[in-house]
Amino acid sequence: MIATARVSVITVTYNPRPYLEGFLESLGDCDQSGIDLELIVVDNGSTDGSVDWLREQHPDATLIINDENNYARALNKAIKITRGDYIVISNNDALVENGWLQGLLAIMHRDERIGAVQSKLVFADGRGLNSVGVEEIESFYFADIGWGEADDDRYATPMQRDYVSGGSVMFRRACLDDVGAWDERLLMYMEDIDYSIRCRQRGWTLWYAPDSVVRHHYHGSASEALCDYLCNRNRFLLLAKHFPLKLPGSIASSHFLMQKQFDWLYRSLLAAVRILCEEHETETALTVLDQLRTVLTDQFGTVAARKFFSHIEVVLGLRPIRVGIYDHAGHFPGGGQRYVAEMAAVMQDRYEVTYLFNNEVSLDQYREWFGLDLSRCASKIVPLSFFIERGSSMPDEGITVRERHNVFDPVSRESLDYDIFINSNMLTMVNPLSPVSLFVCHFPDRKRTRFFQVDQYTHLLINGRYTGEWVRKRWQLEPSMMIHPPVQMDHPDSSADSKERIILSVSRFEISGSKKQLEMVQAFDQLCRRWPEATRGWTLVLAGGSVADNPYLDRVTEAAERAEAEIELRPNLTVEAIRDLYRRSAIFWHACGLKERRPERVEHFGMTTVEAMQNYCVPVVIDGGGQREIVEQGRDGFRFRTLGQLQRHTLELIEDDGLRCRLAKQAFARGQDFNREVFRAQLDELLAGLELELTGADSLENAASALQ
Repeated sequence: MIATARVSVITVTYNPRPYLEGFLESLGDCDQSGIDLELIVVDNGSTDGSVDWLREQHPDATLIINDENNYARALNKAIKITRGDYIVISNNDALVENGWLQGLLAIMHRDERIGAVQSKLVFADGRGLNSVGVEEIESFYFADIGWGEADDDRYATPMQRDYVSGGSVMFRRACLDDVGAWDERLLMYMEDIDYSIRCRQRGWTLWYAPDSVVRHHYHGSASEALCDYLCNRNRFLLLAKHFPLKLPGSIASSHFLMQKQFDWLYRSLLAAVRILCEEHETETALTVLDQLRTVLTDQFGTVAARKFFSHIEVVLGLRPIRVGIYDHAGHFPGGGQRYVAEMAAVMQDRYEVTYLFNNEVSLDQYREWFGLDLSRCASKIVPLSFFIERGSSMPDEGITVRERHNVFDPVSRESLDYDIFINSNMLTMVNPLSPVSLFVCHFPDRKRTRFFQVDQYTHLLINGRYTGEWVRKRWQLEPSMMIHPPVQMDHPDSSADSKERIILSVSRFEISGSKKQLEMVQAFDQLCRRWPEATRGWTLVLAGGSVADNPYLDRVTEAAERAEAEIELRPNLTVEAIRDLYRRSAIFWHACGLKERRPERVEHFGMTTVEAMQNYCVPVVIDGGGQREIVEQGRDGFRFRTLGQLQRHTLELIEDDGLRCRLAKQAFARGQDFNREVFRAQLDELLAGLELELTGADSLENAASALQ
């Protein structure tokens, strides 16, 4: 009498609803005589409602929720809890026929050294065979035996195989215990090839069972593109693991190389070298790395080879991550400089950070300008002879585009010394050579011109939706991430109820007049003339930085002196003096962009607006640019399109103290959405992604994103 066979069936799901019900119905209908069957379903993060459906419709199934979409990890979790003497792994985008389990067991009973038996997989659409085993076809590329062929007598006999497909395969418990866990580094695809190799290395044989039939919906649960990517990637990983001396020579026959998918080739080789160093003795690893150096230099040049081996040092944890921050305008304070300085203040505690300037700059100035301690950052001067010869204090792309060579190539060469290169102030002609690069765009001031390099960066960071809109229009690029500028200007003594009769504007006194201080002087003077009683005791204060001998500031000063209204000009105040003005002021004006047709001359974001809001100062600002994503009309402030609207909204606030207090409190709450804590949380998310990209850590999500 044959004892009952204890069989555990494992299927791994990821949004399987179109197929799962049919698979489970076919499993229930197949011949289970003499079988004690256990069903285990591992879900890899489905979002299609299949988990709830499974709990409701199949409470007898053991459900495991995997913490990552990693197929090999899902198998390991399931196998660990199985109670069967035989464990079947099956895709769920399939229908099993009546003799599915019996056909597998029949072969298993032939010999106790049979470790695994594969089913006959046929295409569900009737176009022939899908797989009756797997074979190597060339250069460690594999193919399903019988693919697309007719199901005839050639495949009607059980046969021993070198490799079996994981689409439907039964393992003997003793084999799994002997060989060990599935390799989670492979994620998905070719994990069955790896396991087949390891089974045979341990003396187990692998077979094909023609009487166990599965009708497979090919690529029903994963895209063909993802399959191709992972199969080509995992080819390198398997070579590094099992046949390391063949790894360097395998590059020439790589489909990635043939299809010029150099980024995917690069990523895959990084992951392969990690496995090489984890699996083999130092002598073997060094031999392979020396051969790789020669192959990569011959194939891609010395710059690419140097970049790769420098990157390997980070992947293997041999040194800290090096970050280079290039700021061609770092010698004077501005919103762009402050934005990236806030990033540097965080990164200096994690990485080796070096600021790259074209002029002499002391990072001590950043403490004075922005209140930031960057003492753990280094700095380096990268001279640009083109501008030195012309006596220019700051590089200007506009005068270089007719040059035969890119005058910013010295900065590009310098970027090769860093793992992450950050272009902080929108100089579009610097080509990044680092493994990971970040272009920080405050606004795309220039159109695409000769030597445009922004599309060469691995990531494009924007400061707001307005900037993103124009990046898409002007550069036809899609930003990687948006992080609003960090603003932390709240005064501890600020409140909605302790305000003076001050209308404040804080903006640089640009020589071009783009911040519209002159128009604000005229608007306030007119407001006070028309409504003298309501505006009695109110003062307009215009604060902001200015260069010496500023003709625009002179014009604004003359206009203020001619006005009948109380107007004060306060150029070049300290940070603390400005903070105190915010504390005292009741209303905030900002008019940059008024009557402007050029998008770059409209306020890109509006950090001073947020600063005012963080101090219970009600904003009345231009209805354009980044101000629209800060101020919600009538809820936490007002937006205007004309000076008449500016005056009417201001008069409404002056005359209704209850309204002003209510909006001030809402403004304060809104201002906290842009504080330093929010910025740093979003920056942590960005840096975590960059680190994963750098260190070669992979997942199915990362693999899928690589295909974009």
